[in-house]
Amino acid sequence: MANAKTDSLRFTPLTMAQIAVCTALLCVLSPIAIPMPILVPITLQVMIIVLVALILHPVHALIAQLLYTLIGLAGLPVFSGYKSGFAALASPTGGFIIGFIFAAFLVSLLKGSGEGKYAVVRYILVAVFVGIPAVYIPGIIWFSFVQKVDLITSAKLVAASFILVDIAKCVISALFAVPLKAALRKIK
Repeated sequence: MANAKTDSLRFTPLTMAQIAVCTALLCVLSPIAIPMPILVPITLQVMIIVLVALILHPVHALIAQLLYTLIGLAGLPVFSGYKSGFAALASPTGGFIIGFIFAAFLVSLLKGSGEGKYAVVRYILVAVFVGIPAVYIPGIIWFSFVQKVDLITSAKLVAASFILVDIAKCVISALFAVPLKAALRKIK
């Protein structure tokens, strides 16, 4: 008899459809960017990545994020500002693309079941205290390397201006994720 843990790792038509829909959401919503005076625009990427991580199993969230990344690297314009290819990865903001992969897996891994009266609070805390650092750390390091500035300057340029916006995105994702997760449990 299989246990619940191995059952959730199976690639059923439903889980494959969930991965495909989440990958499509990433591809459609991530390119939308509001240009900023610095090199890093405001995007929906953090919000969508966190939402995907909160509703999918960790392996499935990782696969959705990897598929999105591979689609972008293959040349489809799915990265911020409709960029694509290895040039986007080599750009000053390319470290964030790598950070998104870490965030998708780590947030999903640490989120808990999403059940109970404090599920939203747990989701928010995991998204903010795990997801944001997982995105920002590679992004700050890569920006520092490419732009040849120290890490403090890099953090000020690419993170300090966006932290409150990204916290708000994480809260919104958590508020949507709990009812979505409950709905997904009902259709299994």
